[in-house]
Amino acid sequence: MTPVSPGQPVAPVVEPVVDPSAGESGIAGTARRRMLRLVGSRRPEPPAPPVAPPLATPPERRRVTTATVVAGGLLLVTGLVLAFAGYLLVGSGLAANRNQGVMYDHLRTSLAQATVPVSAPIAAGTPLGVVSVPTIGLEQVFVEGSSSEQTLNGPGLTTGSVLPGQTGLSVLVGRRATFGAPFAHLDRLHPGDRIDVTTGQGRFAYVVDLVRTSDAPASQVRVVPSRLTLVTSDPAFTPDRKLVVSAHLTGNALPASTGTTAPASDQPGHGSHDRAVELLLWCQLLLLVTVAVTWAALRLPGRGLWIGAVPVLLAILWNVFENLAVLLPNTL
Repeated sequence: MTPVSPGQPVAPVVEPVVDPSAGESGIAGTARRRMLRLVGSRRPEPPAPPVAPPLATPPERRRVTTATVVAGGLLLVTGLVLAFAGYLLVGSGLAANRNQGVMYDHLRTSLAQATVPVSAPIAAGTPLGVVSVPTIGLEQVFVEGSSSEQTLNGPGLTTGSVLPGQTGLSVLVGRRATFGAPFAHLDRLHPGDRIDVTTGQGRFAYVVDLVRTSDAPASQVRVVPSRLTLVTSDPAFTPDRKLVVSAHLTGNALPASTGTTAPASDQPGHGSHDRAVELLLWCQLLLLVTVAVTWAALRLPGRGLWIGAVPVLLAILWNVFENLAVLLPNTL
């Protein structure tokens, strides 16, 4: 406290009047009111309401024109043609190799049990034996019948010929470019090469004495009791003629017990219409499933639909291609 000198006027001291009953809260309230007066009496403005983002403008739909439809159709047709070509070159070979394995196991069991048919009538597609040509690495199970449907699985014995090893002419027709192409390298054979055939009647050896195409000048071969002829297309992918390999039996021939009139579809270079109904049904199923999957994809977008739909479509398409291939020449 500052001392006061004598004679100096003293200012009165004014004490703040506080209601004793208010206690400490009264003093605090007074201080708060003073602070509010110092800060100002204007209240803070309320926060502005959030501004909604502008609505996105829906994308304008493309107009479907005739050119778009034509272009889409051409792309679809091109894709199907390429897929069919891939099936013939790759998929058909896998199917033929699998069928050869199944028929070989069946034939081995039948040979052991002596139940392989050796006389007519024989059902088309029945495994009859194995033809082997070491020179070109050929070893195939051949079946009864040489129509396009039978040669899907391997070489076929024409219905009008006898079983190899029997007296007469035996004709085996095989493919050169598709379904495993068992006769792909027949053009590499030369006179003197060996052809072995195993049937339910035993093992027979033939020796090649003629290799020619169907448009080559006529040539003479000696008359023998039993002759085997292998026939395929030439060239491989554009067959306009036949490649023929003829061989004679080196041992004694057995009496003929097979051979009837061969239908036109068994002749080399001909296709078959036996599966026309199946082809039509599979095509209809493919169309219905494609429409159903497309409709579901537009209504239920997502990847889960395609995970289940793609295998189904591929399986149906595989059957369409297999039945379509029967229409092609049996030597292609």
